[in-house]
Amino acid sequence: MNTPEPAPTPMPYLIGAILTERQLQLIAEHMLSAERISSAWHNDYAWAINEFFHDSCFHQVVIPRQTKAFEKDTTVYFYSHSVIPSFNGQPPNPHPNECRRLLRGLVKCVPVEVRKEFLGVRMAVTTWPKYWAEPEWLYEDMIE
Repeated sequence: MNTPEPAPTPMPYLIGAILTERQLQLIAEHMLSAERISSAWHNDYAWAINEFFHDSCFHQVVIPRQTKAFEKDTTVYFYSHSVIPSFNGQPPNPHPNECRRLLRGLVKCVPVEVRKEFLGVRMAVTTWPKYWAEPEWLYEDMIE
């Protein structure tokens, strides 16, 4: 009698937007109080937003990423909105409608007068950073 092979454990991938520091600042200033931003280490917008997400039990995260742009090192931010599974270990391709919905939601959270600064924001998927402890919600949200 052959025993069936166990189903592969899905690998969680974060889906979100790649933002500049200015874009992240605009989101933070609209979402957070001045006190929360100033209490963050060196007014670190990613840290302040992540603290807000944690305190509010929101299953989202902002991950700083180093990149080469125009011959200089710069930091961009991966603003993760949700978790999607990969069953083959390869990055999944989210449906374009889902990407548009996420981008519309992101742009709606900033004042109308600065929305033009979000033109050209790209969506991406990535794994959870190896150097960060995985939150409990990472696998829970992937299954929902």
